[in-house]
Amino acid sequence: MRLFVAVWPDEPTRNRLGALQLELGRSKGLRFVGPSRWHVTLRFLGDVAADDIPFLADALTTAASAAARPPIICRLGPGTAWFTGVRVLQLPAAGVDKLAAAVRAATAPVVPPPPTDPPFNGHLTLARAKGRRLSVAALGEMANIPFEAAFPVDAIDLVSSEPSPDGHVYTTIARAAIT
Repeated sequence: MRLFVAVWPDEPTRNRLGALQLELGRSKGLRFVGPSRWHVTLRFLGDVAADDIPFLADALTTAASAAARPPIICRLGPGTAWFTGVRVLQLPAAGVDKLAAAVRAATAPVVPPPPTDPPFNGHLTLARAKGRRLSVAALGEMANIPFEAAFPVDAIDLVSSEPSPDGHVYTTIARAAIT
């Protein structure tokens, strides 16, 4: 089962993200991420055996307790940006670095990180380029669009990702409240 650990934006932030997608318009070269998939990944776990899920659920509780006292606020922005390689349009996410570190530490005994594990790079994916590269003009039009939002993080979720014809379907299989 393909898993990751994530936090989800609250409803006011999701409404603002919807308005941002309308502003971005529909580019033929982009596949937009839908509202049900907007999240900030704290740690990607990859393919995990079903037998490990209870241990990961316990690890989430440990991470939620160890991270920090509430409130934890995730801040998106200050504007849209492209990742290097120009295939993912995203919003930087700040304020969850300690939580991501706690998740990594708590889940590492169950799912050891690879030796070349990249550092945490908080973001919320808005869209991905389809197959071919976008024109320089299209890239420029969608970069640096001002957007700022903040939402409280009150839980972390262990999420499964299943491919479907309409994009991946995300299902929360365990949740740990931040207390």
